[in-house]
Amino acid sequence: MDNVNIQKINGYTVQKITDSIYAIDEFGTDIMYLVIGQEKAMLVDTGAGLGELKKTVETLTDKPVFVVNTHGHMDHAMGNREFGKAYMHEKDWNLVQKAYMTEERWRKFCLKTMKESYYAGPDLSEKPLSLPQELIPVKAGDKFDLGGMVYEVLEVPGHTPGSIVLLDSENRILIAGDAVVSTPILIFDDYSTNVEEYHRALLDLKKREDEFDLILPGHFLRPISKRYLHDLIKCAENIMDGTVDVEPEDFSHMTTAVTIKGVYGKAAIVYNEGHIRGTAI
Repeated sequence: MDNVNIQKINGYTVQKITDSIYAIDEFGTDIMYLVIGQEKAMLVDTGAGLGELKKTVETLTDKPVFVVNTHGHMDHAMGNREFGKAYMHEKDWNLVQKAYMTEERWRKFCLKTMKESYYAGPDLSEKPLSLPQELIPVKAGDKFDLGGMVYEVLEVPGHTPGSIVLLDSENRILIAGDAVVSTPILIFDDYSTNVEEYHRALLDLKKREDEFDLILPGHFLRPISKRYLHDLIKCAENIMDGTVDVEPEDFSHMTTAVTIKGVYGKAAIVYNEGHIRGTAI
């Protein structure tokens, strides 16, 4: 994308993707998308709530805004608090509730984030935990009509049980959250399903690939091609049949399990032996 389409607003890096879509980078940690229709606007994910997101969104549109979370991880849903309510698949609701999202988990996330070389945001050492408020269930086949464009919900469990993507068939755009990204797909620990279920979901998504050209991922400020979808399918297949190429990568900061990074082409999946087939452990 041309640099003329990139601006800084309240510390966020905002990139105009199309005439109706802005990508909002939360200080290097995650990407949110503001889709502006003729009647209303949809904010896809709210990041970790590290800055003034609502104020930033209001500089980009005066349309009424509603929130859809692609999944329940803290770097995609903790900013919900500024908006009061959000749509999220029910299978991920536990990830943003007190039983799972503890002060300890939040503090570890904040301290780790500040140490990352890419982080360009405020001091998080005293950032309070504020859980998302009202959640509205969403499922495969649901549609969001913004006026002039319609986004359909497709389910892609794997990274989390309730991961979804949003498809605008008419304008040929897929907003993918962490279901299809250029960074490694993480399928381990107590929040994921397994590689086998993820593979099935990707095959279902591939059946719709004639309806989109651009994939807008949940990390890094650039659209990606369908090559990532195809390579992720093959990577998952190779993991299941035991022929995957592996590369070392340490995820001990996120899990006590021993993880493996499987790669194929442009795709990578980080998994452990308990998350290949069947019920994850």
